[in-house]
Amino acid sequence: MTRVGLELELLAPDGKTRDDLARALAKQAGGALRLGLKYHGAGHFPDGRPDARLTPASRVDVRGKWLASFVDDPTIEDDLPPTSERRRIARTDDVRLAAWIERSCWHAKPTHRFAALTKTFHTTETDEGLLDPWGHPLVLWADEPLQRARVCEVVLRPLEPKERKPVLTRVMKLATSLGFTVPQEAAVHAHFDAAPFRSTALLRRLVLTWTHERAAWRTRFEPNPRCRKLGPFPADVVRVAEVATDDLPFETVAAGYLLGGLHRAVDLNLLGLVEQHPKQPTVELRCLPGSLDAEATLSRLAQADAFLARVQRG
Repeated sequence: MTRVGLELELLAPDGKTRDDLARALAKQAGGALRLGLKYHGAGHFPDGRPDARLTPASRVDVRGKWLASFVDDPTIEDDLPPTSERRRIARTDDVRLAAWIERSCWHAKPTHRFAALTKTFHTTETDEGLLDPWGHPLVLWADEPLQRARVCEVVLRPLEPKERKPVLTRVMKLATSLGFTVPQEAAVHAHFDAAPFRSTALLRRLVLTWTHERAAWRTRFEPNPRCRKLGPFPADVVRVAEVATDDLPFETVAAGYLLGGLHRAVDLNLLGLVEQHPKQPTVELRCLPGSLDAEATLSRLAQADAFLARVQRG
């Protein structure tokens, strides 16, 4: 077993939000609740500028160490009823600023989510957004349906083997007790350290072994048929793995996979392995079904461990 980071897609009951689960976990674990923002790339404005949306998020730190974050997941939609009720979020056309806000703007009070931005850039708040001292907008106000606050992706820190069962059991039992459910499109995503696979031979073996055994593993894992953004590797990616030789430099082969169309919306996301500067340097298993059953999820994680260990052994 290795460390694994987990993402659990859940839905709060009507009238509650993801912050309620974060608050309850902080209280139960003797931790601290922090409120902030999550950066989502939402395409582009009509003039081509990036559209970075910043939605309310929360996190729990225990003994000064991050335990879990609670964020929106734009793929969760089917269980949200239409509503005219809205709440304010923020947008910016500067992805570097959005990433800085996601990392730096955390506070104990919900009304102070932008406090670090205001302090650092001496902003002025207007009806349109937050402006810098020269009147240039740093973030502009937007809104979204109030129901989106119910969407709750729980992002757990990379867990050591001995932590998996107690942490996962605690979070899932607490979510169940608060009335959280599994959305129709939900999945569990498991992130394993990519470093052991940073060789041409192991990368090729990972692609080819998963491709050959994919049908069998999907039978075992039972992925949610309504889950979005799953699928096999693109054919050109598999072709690169077949024709490459183990003596080629890793960077050369990795570039070949990217040119072959490798993307994240597959069962086994390898972008964190082949990109030069990945946001998450992980091998991400995306085809686990959404669940509030800790034992079933732990069993699937053990099977994933066994698969990755076999690939490493050769």
